[in-house]
Amino acid sequence: MAIRANTQAAIPEAITQIAYPAYMVNRQWDIEWINPQAEELIFGQPIRTLRNIEERHFFSLAFTSKARDLVTDFEGFIKSHLPLVQGDIPAPPRNPLLVPLGIDAVSWLGRIWPDEVEVLPQINYRDERFSFKQSPFEGYHRVAAMFREGILIIWIPSAVNLAPVLDLLTGRRNVITDLLINKLPALRAMAVLVADLQNSVKISADLPPEEYFDLITAMWARLEKPFRDFGCYSGKHMGDGVVQFFLAKPGDTFGHSINALLCADAIRSCMVDINREWKRKKQWLNELVLNVGLHEGREWIGYIPSASTPEFTALGDTVNVTARVSGIGRNGCVWVSKQLLSALPSQILDHVEYGIRRPMEGQDLFIPKTYSRVVDLPHLERIPKSTDIANLSVTEMIRIDQPAVQAVLRSMVAEDPQA
Repeated sequence: MAIRANTQAAIPEAITQIAYPAYMVNRQWDIEWINPQAEELIFGQPIRTLRNIEERHFFSLAFTSKARDLVTDFEGFIKSHLPLVQGDIPAPPRNPLLVPLGIDAVSWLGRIWPDEVEVLPQINYRDERFSFKQSPFEGYHRVAAMFREGILIIWIPSAVNLAPVLDLLTGRRNVITDLLINKLPALRAMAVLVADLQNSVKISADLPPEEYFDLITAMWARLEKPFRDFGCYSGKHMGDGVVQFFLAKPGDTFGHSINALLCADAIRSCMVDINREWKRKKQWLNELVLNVGLHEGREWIGYIPSASTPEFTALGDTVNVTARVSGIGRNGCVWVSKQLLSALPSQILDHVEYGIRRPMEGQDLFIPKTYSRVVDLPHLERIPKSTDIANLSVTEMIRIDQPAVQAVLRSMVAEDPQA
């Protein structure tokens, strides 16, 4: 494709300062960043003021009557995006994200949806003959840059030289960092996992400094796999602990909570191996265990700048409550709020072993399928910071049958492909 050069494009210092309509969608096709030019010329509304992530789904916004009226060829506009969509979301009518568009729109999309997946380069551009009615330009280049975090789409007038913009996009790390820093905050349902290393102060005192850092580095490196496998986002946490966010997907009311439970079980298994290795290495009596807390809520999420890379963060009480819940545990326990666990389908809960240990006749009696307020737990006296969650109902997760849960999830999808 020839790049026209009759008009020179101004090169912005950062991609978010580009003077042409641009927006970034995530892999569920929610708009996570957009500039004023795209709001005005393409969608005809202030998308940055929409609080809920569900309100910012690209197709829901594109199929509004206002957006349809702003482009000279609506079908061509939608078709320009479809090669980018494949692999991210299912085709209609199997896609629950498209149901709110209505039967007619879903059927129309199904007719123009590509049958085959097109292999695209990381930076893809194509010439389009349509234009936006409020723009003085005729015809546009549709430029798309593919990132793990999502897809950046820029509409550059055909008369403009593309080369400077393509050069800017080749600096992929700077581009995605700029986009994440400017990512629109949004209210999202989420599950939160907080894990703290038990007796970290004593372990630090027992080891030479270089060995302690080796231990912590090796431990978090080993846990990267379960974090990656269950699709969580890492957040900032003080001390020798970690906080992970499991974000709910549109139309999925409990998948994020299941992933949090499965991840907690997986990291507990990892710690068994790590503990065995270091006992053999140091011949000591220390136990390397993570005490885990799980809770869920709906909070504002976004990124904040840092020296190296933008840090994912959530604002609200959910993280603080989860940290308090993790503080309840000892000896590698996983404590879960009733709010998270009771929202799961019964066929999932059938494969989760949980309950409360109660002292009886000099020993602990485990009572399955029960919860307790934090204030009523028998070992509360050693948890001075638990008063702010005193009335929170919690339970201890003993184990979760991962193969059985995965089988249930597959059967649910088979019965209802839109699940």
